[in-house]
Amino acid sequence: MNLRKQLHWLIYPLFFLACARQTTPTGGPKDTLAPVMTNSLPKQGQIKFRGKSVELTFNEAIQVNNPKEQIIIIPSVGKDFEATAKKNTVVVTFKNYLQDSTTYSLNFRESVQDLTEKNPAKNLKLAFSTGDYIDSLSIDGYIYDPLKGKESKDATVALFQSDTFNIFKHKPVYLTKTNEKGEYIIENLKPGDYYLYAMEDKNKNLVVDSKSETYGFIAQKITLTENIKKEDIPVIKLDTRSLKLTNSRPYNTYFNIKTSKNLDHYRIIPTEGEILLSGFAEDQSNIRVYNTIEDKDSLAVRFNAYDSVNNSIDTTIYVKFSNREVKKDPFKATSSQFKVIGTKGLLKGSITFNKPVAAINFDSIYYQIDSAKVVPILAEDIKIDSAHNTLLIEKTFDKTLIPKKPDPSTEPPKKKEAPQQPPKPAIAAAPAQGPKKPAPQPKPVQNQFIIAKGTFISVELDSSAATRETLKPSTFEETGIIFIEVKTEEKNFVIQLLTKDFKLVASRTNTAKTSFEDLDPGDYTIRLIIDKNGDGKWSPGNFQLHQEPEPIVFYKNEKKSQSVNLKANWELGPLLISY
Repeated sequence: MNLRKQLHWLIYPLFFLACARQTTPTGGPKDTLAPVMTNSLPKQGQIKFRGKSVELTFNEAIQVNNPKEQIIIIPSVGKDFEATAKKNTVVVTFKNYLQDSTTYSLNFRESVQDLTEKNPAKNLKLAFSTGDYIDSLSIDGYIYDPLKGKESKDATVALFQSDTFNIFKHKPVYLTKTNEKGEYIIENLKPGDYYLYAMEDKNKNLVVDSKSETYGFIAQKITLTENIKKEDIPVIKLDTRSLKLTNSRPYNTYFNIKTSKNLDHYRIIPTEGEILLSGFAEDQSNIRVYNTIEDKDSLAVRFNAYDSVNNSIDTTIYVKFSNREVKKDPFKATSSQFKVIGTKGLLKGSITFNKPVAAINFDSIYYQIDSAKVVPILAEDIKIDSAHNTLLIEKTFDKTLIPKKPDPSTEPPKKKEAPQQPPKPAIAAAPAQGPKKPAPQPKPVQNQFIIAKGTFISVELDSSAATRETLKPSTFEETGIIFIEVKTEEKNFVIQLLTKDFKLVASRTNTAKTSFEDLDPGDYTIRLIIDKNGDGKWSPGNFQLHQEPEPIVFYKNEKKSQSVNLKANWELGPLLISY
């Protein structure tokens, strides 16, 4: 056989392979219909199945999309399966034999799509049993972010039965995922006792990583004897890892204490009566202690620290500082959310610093209404959040100091006079040599919040720069009021008014009927915290202690929207929140 004949025989198989390859047809109207399953092996609900593969047939050519992520098999077989498509058939092949006397369910979600437009098959599920009967019980519910009241999409929801199961170490056997609305259902379950939880599972290892993933759980055991509806689970990011002191050493001009995770609060107690100033650094896992000790190489301090789940550190640290000459970080101050409420005579806001404040020159910080009226800021007007290097300022003053706007309805109308036209000269005049224009006068100081240079002295004896900010007093007509009414049997609760970005504006405690006044126009959100432990704040719970997060309820209008739009000179409410 010569070379040409050999090539001839090689080309023929390639030709037939090319003809058999599955491709998307072209032309014709757009396909908008989802593929429909016409047959399956095993049949839906079949018992005593002994095979190692499942075959589904459809009414059109199909393909499989990301099957290892999209197909959910209960009880889980992990990734030990393969899914392939050929023409109008999908075959799921298990690598290992299935368990005896077990009901299996396969939820294909969006893994099976038509070949032309990738329309996914709708609600495609298959259940069968390797035993004599099909388990038919189910649990359904909703997974959500309790702090924002938003659904948790594509969250993993799982069950376990053993009391020794650890969601931070073990992988579940019974699991599913939420849809776009945060809804889930786990079907074909046998009667028994279960524990239920949910997780974000960003790394797809089916184990909760509390450092970076949101998760939630139902603390009580669920006894399943009939279908359970609306078993909703709030999921939050809550780092339950143990709290450790990872490092403590001199750094630049300060002594740095580093912990394994963010702290909720801490205390540094010198054993010899010295005064040490400290605060959180760029995050709450770093604490900077500044040098206020003299003639000592080191100072022993008691370090007490607590995280958000009340893990703690209680140890002795020897604080010392470097003798090297290093450049100090510049002292910076940042003002935030300052406003003047003219109807109440109230100035409030906060100033945050990058290092502790050691002294304040109170004669250099004030609110100047005009050239004759000045409102001083005094020591009693300031609260100090030393851990965050923040000053909270709330100053009340005589509201009559603010001049009232003239009422246009009481002023007589002004007469309109025709403008006078100068006579036209017969001959163009030469430019007049009049007096020079007077120098421009400085603008009058009005509604200025002034921080003069050197108002704040840092622990390192450097001073703050001068700043000024215009704070126009708000009037009743420029603001609005929201009235709220709470209906609950609970003794302790907190009402929070939030911006649309979920930043806290104001709060009320244990007040069934209340109002939030002097609000700027805009969109707000209102949430109700059920304060089970009565500590005045939301508690996130603890899986290790079988404590669920405290319940949170959001106000929603008749359209089920959380957004509350407030316009200037409006009163809204009372808005009803029930729990």
